[in-house]
Amino acid sequence: MKRLFAWGLSFVLPSMAAAADTLLIVSIDALHPAALSVDNSPTLQALMQPGYYTLQGRSVEPPKTLVAHTAMMTGLPPVQNGKIDNQWRPGDPQVDKPTLFDDGRRLGYQTAYYYSKPKLGYLVNPAVGEHALDPDGGIERVRAFFRHTGKRFAFLHVSGLEWVGTDSGWLSQAYLDELKDIDAALAPLFHEVSRRGKYAIVVISDHAGHDKLHGTNHPEDYKLPLIVSGNLAQLPKLPAAEWSLTELRSLFRELAR
Repeated sequence: MKRLFAWGLSFVLPSMAAAADTLLIVSIDALHPAALSVDNSPTLQALMQPGYYTLQGRSVEPPKTLVAHTAMMTGLPPVQNGKIDNQWRPGDPQVDKPTLFDDGRRLGYQTAYYYSKPKLGYLVNPAVGEHALDPDGGIERVRAFFRHTGKRFAFLHVSGLEWVGTDSGWLSQAYLDELKDIDAALAPLFHEVSRRGKYAIVVISDHAGHDKLHGTNHPEDYKLPLIVSGNLAQLPKLPAAEWSLTELRSLFRELAR
């Protein structure tokens, strides 16, 4: 069975199920699933295979960046993980619940976390081997991280769409142009990951928005996509019904088993 990617290479799936040696999770902040298309996001579109992506993901309450990412990483809704506000500054207490970084470290992965908003420093804990706030260079940092051998897991947060959405509107031409730039920047990273033996790539978002607003109780603000791709013999099938981002930690465990 072959899977063809946008950058023109094909990969043969192994005959036996095995955990990924290389795991990459990319969270594209404020990505509305309706923005995904061959024109606006050919790199992401190439990852989307029937059964392994959904446009029916749902954020948490409230659908805001730090609240959503804490739910992603802990696998717990805000009322259980304790992070119900969207604020954090260096020196404030950090996450005190186990996260998928703890799962990765326990399973023998070297771990890395690069993020684009200072508040996401809340999620750094002792299980994170490398981390940095780097709005402009996060993708290059992950590429460098994966140039080393061994089992490696990286979580990359990519920003940009939220600022454009707030200024020009979600799904505006400026928003779609920003997505196209992000998509092109991710292409070489995905290509390099795909050459690292057994691998899996997960692309997700934290929330969407409507008009020039986000973080409200409007139904559009809760929407998000989820894409799972890789060359494992068995990738987790995604349900056709609504998928909650609190399930990301369980998905990570399936890929890293």
